[in-house]
Amino acid sequence: ARLIESTMWVENMADANLTAALIDRLTFDKANLTKANLADAILTSSRFYEADITWADFSNAIIDRYQVSLLCKRASGVNSTTGVETRESLGCR
Repeated sequence: ARLIESTMWVENMADANLTAALIDRLTFDKANLTKANLADAILTSSRFYEADITWADFSNAIIDRYQVSLLCKRASGVNSTTGVETRESLGCR
């Protein structure tokens, strides 16, 4: 999948499989990303303000460092499909 320069406001992307997707400059503000699989995705210059990332998997995803620090503040749960903890997939301390 390729998602470039788009805005998603309160979009329901729960359970989405975006593995290895190219997602550049996308605004996920307030998006529902619960249980989403974003492993190996390229998420450069994308924004996740107030997005629900409970149970999401970001393993090996490329995300701007500042966004990772914000995501880690609210990351929780374990993705039921991949078995990976959200905080672990983001590399949270």
